[in-house]
Amino acid sequence: MRWLRRLMAEQQASWLQVLKVVVAIAASWFACQLLLGYELPIFAAIAALLVVAPSVNQSVGKGLERSIGTLGGVVLAWLASLVLPTGALMVLAVTVLAVVVARLLRLAPMAANQLPISAMILLALGAGSGPLFGFERIVETVIGAVVALLINLVVVPPVHHEPAERAMRDLAHAIADAYARVADSLAAGAATPGLLDEARALRERVQAARSAMADLEESTQLNPRTRRLRERLERDERLLLTLTVLANRVIGMSRSISDRLDASVAEDPTVRRVGTEARRIANAVRALVDRQALEDGRTTTLPALDGPMLTRPIDVPEPHPVHWVLIGALLEDVRQARESLEADGEGV
Repeated sequence: MRWLRRLMAEQQASWLQVLKVVVAIAASWFACQLLLGYELPIFAAIAALLVVAPSVNQSVGKGLERSIGTLGGVVLAWLASLVLPTGALMVLAVTVLAVVVARLLRLAPMAANQLPISAMILLALGAGSGPLFGFERIVETVIGAVVALLINLVVVPPVHHEPAERAMRDLAHAIADAYARVADSLAAGAATPGLLDEARALRERVQAARSAMADLEESTQLNPRTRRLRERLERDERLLLTLTVLANRVIGMSRSISDRLDASVAEDPTVRRVGTEARRIANAVRALVDRQALEDGRTTTLPALDGPMLTRPIDVPEPHPVHWVLIGALLEDVRQARESLEADGEGV
């Protein structure tokens, strides 16, 4: 049954989105019947089906692509009906030609797909009826696209804030755990199992958070609900930048420890201080996202954190005679992590 699982989506559209699609199809259908007197406004229904999107911005883009593709398909089918004899081969030839034309014009995906579909349907339904038939199909498509866009405006799509915040919260706690593993490794004088692999896995989490933020940004465009969320959006952008820097720094620390750390340097005062700072950074990162959750009303209490959170600059009286490369690299990573936390505006 593996082939069957490939046909099933892991994530489905919300019931609100399904309801909006159903309403858009029905509304565009009855609008064309009322305004134009069409008995079967198929093009309007297809346009409504394709144009309703999770965000208003996507609906506008899909509406334009759909209309352009329909216009191109109608014109191509009408021209073909003037010079080619009617029949099944003409429909096939025009459909193939439409695919080639869409490729040569470098049309957007929806417009490229819509052009041959419109040409094929138009020829099948009656392109020989004259240019007025094609013009009516264009008007029908525009009505369906406009109705779908209006429904997306009336039933305002949600701003995808929760997935982005959840992704960044997961990323922040994974980064904090990575700094805690760095501290444990420095205290033990050896890299903990999986230290570098788990640190490198943060890159995928950073990419997932960026993707969630991109979806969030997409959902805010042309959305009237965005105005009161602007400050939170800007704050989340700063937080993602801070977390990206922190992830890169802990990856560097994990690499340095895996390559150069040995038990002989574990008792060095500077190394011990770096371990303390790494644990403080871990606490500061957790506190940062927990405090934002409290400010946003997503939680009413802050969890208790063990250990201090405020980091301080590390003074090094003189470089280590043997492990100065390791210690220098760790100090630089800690410095950049501190500066990134301070630049976020929360202070450490």
